[in-house]
Amino acid sequence: MTDPLDDNARRAILRHMNGDHGTDNLVIVRANGAATAVAATMTEIDAIAGVWIAQLDDGAEEQVIVPWSTPLTDRRSARVQIVEVHSAAQARLSEPS
Repeated sequence: MTDPLDDNARRAILRHMNGDHGTDNLVIVRANGAATAVAATMTEIDAIAGVWIAQLDDGAEEQVIVPWSTPLTDRRSARVQIVEVHSAAQARLSEPS
């Protein structure tokens, strides 16, 4: 599969997510396996998944890979999938345990 995002688009998405959506990144990693995360940085994005590094409360780091529900086809689809992942993460974290 050809990657739908060129390097400029990839860098712009990562810059936007890390510059404007730090809290959203944290919600995503907490809901996807890094429950004790205190911060998170999106480090990669491709057609099939987003990758974050979570900084845990004990000082360790953990990589969190979150697959998209459908492969990305362009930059707009990246936005749609990130919003979907974030919405699902919010719902998962608000569920009673």
